[in-house]
Amino acid sequence: MEEYRKEGTFAPREYAFRRKAFRDLMRECGLHGLLVTGPPNLRYLCGFSGSSGVALLLSRSGWFLTDFRYREQSREEVFGLRTVIYEEDIGRALRSILVRAKGDTEAGSEAWKRGERDRGDSLARGDKGDRSPLLRIGYDPHTLTCAELSLYRKRLKGLVTLVPIGTDIKRLRSRKRPAELELMKRGISLAEAAFRETLRGLERGVTERELALELDYAARRRGAESMAFETIVAGGERSALVHARPSHARLDGAVVVDWGVIHGGYSSDCTRTLALGRVPEELKRAHRMVLEALEKALETVRPGVRASCVDRAAREVLEKAGYGKAFGHGLGHGVGLEIHEAPNLSPRSRDVLEEGMVVTMEPGVYIPGVGGVRVEDMVLVARGGAEVLTMLSRSLDPSDY
Repeated sequence: MEEYRKEGTFAPREYAFRRKAFRDLMRECGLHGLLVTGPPNLRYLCGFSGSSGVALLLSRSGWFLTDFRYREQSREEVFGLRTVIYEEDIGRALRSILVRAKGDTEAGSEAWKRGERDRGDSLARGDKGDRSPLLRIGYDPHTLTCAELSLYRKRLKGLVTLVPIGTDIKRLRSRKRPAELELMKRGISLAEAAFRETLRGLERGVTERELALELDYAARRRGAESMAFETIVAGGERSALVHARPSHARLDGAVVVDWGVIHGGYSSDCTRTLALGRVPEELKRAHRMVLEALEKALETVRPGVRASCVDRAAREVLEKAGYGKAFGHGLGHGVGLEIHEAPNLSPRSRDVLEEGMVVTMEPGVYIPGVGGVRVEDMVLVARGGAEVLTMLSRSLDPSDY
């Protein structure tokens, strides 16, 4: 049986596993339920790929709320949740559901005691009405706007206490399951094929912007939903700009190309530096050191290792080569339904690598007035160490691709 019916839509059992993980998080946090917001979280939980919706997950039931625009789409995409199409105010719709489902809350005695404390003041004043404790509903503060939070607090007053749960939801998404990994590998392969195709058709005198457009077009033609971010192409001295936007400058010297696609909802991310003209000897040396730093970092990857230690391994190579100050960003980041997600590979990161995480490793050297080089691969944290998912050559020579 296939793990997903179409790109980005997984089998029902996969969504059942994810709902269980969310409910386990509810119990860990002493919550009666979770208010799940933000397109990546919703796509992960139930398969919905639209831009407007909210999921409410309780201990034994769950709802997906959206408006008329997504009535048909939610029928096709939402798995394991009851869909509610609200007409006016999503806050009122949530309250109606919670009032009817208040018995479906088994978060444990500690959560109940916390709820009783939340209602203590009103009960002490002798307020009339339902004297049962408030429901503790968690939410992700990174995906809920201040305006939305204000509306929900107003509409759910006297019934619910909304509790921020920090980065815990992103933590659930950081370890990729086999079906997700298979989909991500297809996306990486698509992005690489688009890159090779673009290089084969490369003509003399092409500009940074033209190369970026050709690469984007090749990726979309091959089936990418979109690019994961604005494609970076920077040549010559401009290659020292870490996040350069493609210009009308003609390609010359060392050219940094950083691109990625969204395929089935999941992102890919890759960077290569190419010699499309004379490359200064200093940059050729920097490229060799960047490759050495990448290999040294790969050797340190395994479950249980601090992300900062992996960054340190790459950084020490560049520091010994005299490029310490020329490498000013972190080594990499997690990738999944978002182009940047947990874990963070940087000197100050407190994250610990876990089996199933997919991260980038992108050491670089940037020398103002000369240029820059960066090489980036996507890597799976496997039981035995690092599994490099990116299959492209790392050569400066375009003919090697």
